[in-house]
Amino acid sequence: MSPRSALTRLVAATLTLLLGACTDIPTSGPVTEVTVSAEGRGVQIAPEPPQKGMSASRIVEGFLQAMADPTSDYEVARQYLSSSVRGQWAPRRATVVYDGWVEAAGDGLELRGTTRGTVDAVGRFTVSRESLTHDFGLVQEAGEWRVSAPPEGVLLSSYIFARSYNSARSYFIARSGQAVVPEPLHLPASEITPGRIVEAQLAGPGTFLSSGVRNAIPAGTRLGAAGAVVDSSGVVTVALEGVPQGLGDVERRELGAQLLWSLSSIPKVSGLHLVVDGRPYPLPGQNDKQVLELSSQQDYQPLSKAGSADLYGVHEGRAGKLSADTSFIPLTSDGASAEMTAISLDGAFTATVAGSPATVRIGPSGDAPIQVDTGLTRAGSVHFAQGRLWLLGRGSSGEQRLLSVSPQGEVAAIDLSALPGEVVDFSLDASGTRAAVLLGIGGATRFGAASLIEGNRMVGWQEVPLTASQEKELSDAVALDWTGEVNVAVVASAGSGKSVFVVAVDGSEVTDLGPVSASPVQVTALPRPGGDAVSVRAADGTVLLYEQHGTWQQAKTPMTWISYPG
Repeated sequence: MSPRSALTRLVAATLTLLLGACTDIPTSGPVTEVTVSAEGRGVQIAPEPPQKGMSASRIVEGFLQAMADPTSDYEVARQYLSSSVRGQWAPRRATVVYDGWVEAAGDGLELRGTTRGTVDAVGRFTVSRESLTHDFGLVQEAGEWRVSAPPEGVLLSSYIFARSYNSARSYFIARSGQAVVPEPLHLPASEITPGRIVEAQLAGPGTFLSSGVRNAIPAGTRLGAAGAVVDSSGVVTVALEGVPQGLGDVERRELGAQLLWSLSSIPKVSGLHLVVDGRPYPLPGQNDKQVLELSSQQDYQPLSKAGSADLYGVHEGRAGKLSADTSFIPLTSDGASAEMTAISLDGAFTATVAGSPATVRIGPSGDAPIQVDTGLTRAGSVHFAQGRLWLLGRGSSGEQRLLSVSPQGEVAAIDLSALPGEVVDFSLDASGTRAAVLLGIGGATRFGAASLIEGNRMVGWQEVPLTASQEKELSDAVALDWTGEVNVAVVASAGSGKSVFVVAVDGSEVTDLGPVSASPVQVTALPRPGGDAVSVRAADGTVLLYEQHGTWQQAKTPMTWISYPG
């Protein structure tokens, strides 16, 4: 059978898989989410080697499926290659995730479509929207079709990527203080192992994160011959070599925290036993069995400090919160006016903003606040991060300004000059290291991320193009807020009308929480691992609270500002 006449069979097999459960895997699919949890989800892909007499289209289909399995250096996928290239193919150079299809081209078969992104050798995802064409160079050897032109690295459809790669996190120490900051990793399901996680740690943070964090693992450190293994109780023993002698308590404490939090990407990991150059290595805080327990390292995880899940806001000029039945409960009885309000993640501090120029009232929750005159006009965004209040507005000359205010009333100005546009909305993560930012650039609003360094400079802006289902680009974004360590809630459009999307900060995943009937102007989310508390506010004060299973509940009380803690 010729490649051209076999095309119908390939398309039919693709449609069969999309409509039901069979062993044929399509080259594309209507997938919105393109990452999975560390535990995995969806169908399990089990590629099979080529069978005698397979058609050209089945060979291409099998090869595309087999590239999802890295077992034994992609042993199954190599069997689909011609003998001349089988040993030369380098699948680990990169992984390209795409949306596309296979079609006849002359006497051969080509993959055509658009890339979604690339995954580097460490596991970092980078959005990439480029045209993709690849000719597989089909040839016959001993009467069997084989691929003579494999890609540089691996090609995976977004459908297969979502089902064969799992997500993990490699943590590094925030430059701004004692906190771990995650870098998302995307790895084949079979390679979510302690050794692979430690290798990502040794590689250090990528450029996307590096300006805001530091690697607690000293340069020159190597993974030892014993590697990294986890026992039945969840304790990982990591063998390192080349760690410098004489590290101080703080350095060793950060080394342990960074390694252990990264290894916690693997389910049931509970502790770390570190061996350096063949000998147990003491880590501050370890128990009498020389195990550093994850439960002892919670102070490094900012989201562990999350307290109340109540929704706060402003109603009729007063700050308060919603009760269980969404009625309004004022925070104080002093009658103080408010236009915006914010609460720290742990609930320890409360702030209100009112007036123009804006006056901030800030202090411990339940106690008398202090008053701070900021000089800002048209204040438009306010929230807490790392125990400080962050307030965006305009200076006396109309220039955009971002200030931070401590609970003691200390005010610091943030340098925004490195950003290539005006800030439409921003949200700092719980570590105070990364900012999710909407920037106005060239008449359009762009989503991206930047790093806050030295507590007063926003640098390293990187745009992250976002694509929802059916390859629709998100546009007209108006508001955002962090929902967890690596996810951000964004109000934007993907066609007609506004929806709330939860997006991964690296652009690898876009999940639509469903359209909202109102005209949303603000979104707030509770930043915690589940990330399930999201609310939006419309221009007319209507407040919608997200319910699981994709529904929105309208609160009884209209508000002019809303804010979850954090």
